[in-house]
Amino acid sequence: MHYRHHTLDLLTGRKVPGGIASFLESLHEIPLNATFAKPKVLHLTYELGHLFQGQSEMVPGHLPLAVEIEYLKVRRIKLDDLWKHPVKAPRLRFLQVPTWDEYRKAYQQVRDELLAGNCYQVNLTSPFYLTWNDDHRPSDFIRHLWSNPTRVGAYAHATWLSTMGKLLLSNSPECLVQRCNRKEGIELYSMPIKGTLALGKNDSLRAAWEKMRSSKKEIGELNMITDLIRNDLCRVARPEARVIARHRPLVVPGLLHQYSLVGCPVPPTTSWGQVLECLFPGGSVTGAPKRRVLEIINTVESESRGHYCGSTWLAYGNTLASSINIRTAEIDMGQKEMKYGAGGGITLQSHESAEFEEMLRKSESFLSPFLPQNVRP
Repeated sequence: MHYRHHTLDLLTGRKVPGGIASFLESLHEIPLNATFAKPKVLHLTYELGHLFQGQSEMVPGHLPLAVEIEYLKVRRIKLDDLWKHPVKAPRLRFLQVPTWDEYRKAYQQVRDELLAGNCYQVNLTSPFYLTWNDDHRPSDFIRHLWSNPTRVGAYAHATWLSTMGKLLLSNSPECLVQRCNRKEGIELYSMPIKGTLALGKNDSLRAAWEKMRSSKKEIGELNMITDLIRNDLCRVARPEARVIARHRPLVVPGLLHQYSLVGCPVPPTTSWGQVLECLFPGGSVTGAPKRRVLEIINTVESESRGHYCGSTWLAYGNTLASSINIRTAEIDMGQKEMKYGAGGGITLQSHESAEFEEMLRKSESFLSPFLPQNVRP
């Protein structure tokens, strides 16, 4: 686990020489066409992005910036293998939720920045804290994510950090970047998601999608971020990035999103470090322009985001893929506490009550399996 000025060995719990600078240097030594016999997983926290924008003063020394794991063994398991004993379904209750007054104050700060012309879009988020009474294993939480295949996002993942007693649990549907090996060379793809509409059990998907396509606000949000991602990809070894698809529907539990697909060819000698520095953090969870928006978010939001809005990278064999960690929770099993984040993009066409409602809807999409009642109470 890499911090700004030191590194923690997760097997022993001891500090070891190094820090985030040494870790980032090592990523510049890994070519993009590398293959891995053993899986390598990187969890990058949102705050790491400040370093790539020359904002080192905004990087706290006490927060982890990256978790680096290499697995020695790999096996495919069935869900039933995760719990041999009777399963205890986690039933959580809220400790702290964003109030309307808190959200409205932050929203107004963001709107002032928009009106001043300092930015075009800001992704405003808030933390939710939950707890539980019974004793649970990490597998009890993992079970609720994977037991219903219709609820599992394309980039869902879980990592149990046993020496710290922490579980990183994500049901993300969003891709930051993914490598594709073509005959003519390597191509990188990114799939920014922007725009949200509530989708009830009895709602017509066709009608909801027509409403999404006719909304200037929703279309404008995605266009801004698609252009930002295309620009970010163009900075990777100066390739020619192109928008392959625009405004495609994506259905997740209780919500309808829209996404674009952006791709570009890159030289095989391009390093992991180059790609990371150009794309991280993802534009859909920051806004535009990225550097200025990172400053605004640092001022407006009351807490660090941590793993939420960061990214998880998997390298194994010919696979190199990374997520944007939306619908993501950090779970402290010892303290019996879950931290979950939610939010959305704010533009001049946004309305504060609708954005607050969207934040609650996104919370319900992830948290509902763990709650005896929905978010609103």
